[in-house]
Parts: sequence; C-alpha cells; structure tokens
Amino acid sequence: MMRALRRRLTFTPTRPWRAGAGAPGFTMMELVVAVGVIGAVLLGIVGVFIFSYTSVDHGGRVSRATTYAHQKMEELRNTDFSQLATMGTQRDNPIDPPNTRFTRTWTVTLPVAAPPRMADVQVEVSFPSPTGRHATVQIESRIAE
Repeated sequence: MMRALRRRLTFTPTRPWRAGAGAPGFTMMELVVAVGVIGAVLLGIVGVFIFSYTSVDHGGRVSRATTYAHQKMEELRNTDFSQLATMGTQRDNPIDPPNTRFTRTWTVTLPVAAPPRMADVQVEVSFPSPTGRHATVQIESRIAE
C-alpha cells in the first residue's frame, strides 16, 4: 500500500515547451492567425470611426454655413429697397473673427425682365471641408419692395 501511494505522489517534471501533437493549447501558428484576424477587424472599425468623424464634422460646417447664409438673407430682406438696389456684390471676410474659415458673399441684381421693384438676391458662404477641399452653401431669393 505504501509503495502504491508513493508512486502516485512522485513528482515528474513536465516540459511544456516539448508538448506533443496531442497536447492541449494553441500552436504558434494559430495564435498568429488569431491576432491577424483581430487586427484586421479592429483596423476596419477604426476606419469607420474616422469616416464617421469626418462626416459629422462636415455636416456641422454645412449647418453653420447655412445659418450664416440665412442670417444675411434675413438682414437683406429687412434692408430698405432703395439701399438694396445699389448694393451689387459685397463680401464679409471673415464672418466670425475667432473662426476665420467662413467667408460670405452676397449679390443683389435687378433683373431686366422681372416686374419692377424686384431684386434677385444670392448669398454664398464658402468654407474648407474636413478633406481639404473648398465647400459652398448657396441660397437665392427674390425680394420685392
């Protein structure tokens, strides 16, 4: 009995670096493939985040430019028609001094074929897009005396 117990309690060192083909665990190749797949998935997710951020930033700039254009259009609608008829093309540069990216241009024309005392007004706001190109928001209206 003592001899059988001694055999069971005897410590035999194992060598995990020399595991055989049937040993549990992952091989180095399986780990490399798993890390590669996880890396590719994470890289795709990062690309979606970058695209989303750029889209949201551009949308915010378009919204601000549209607000600036509508502000100027309302200002021109409230201007006396005699002053409005002599304006021609004018420019605000920059619109908001802390943020010099937005420029606003407006043109007032008196159409020849239109009914008298009418003016065509065009307001254009330009700004750089997040991709580096220049973007423009343009609104037009006809103002009567």
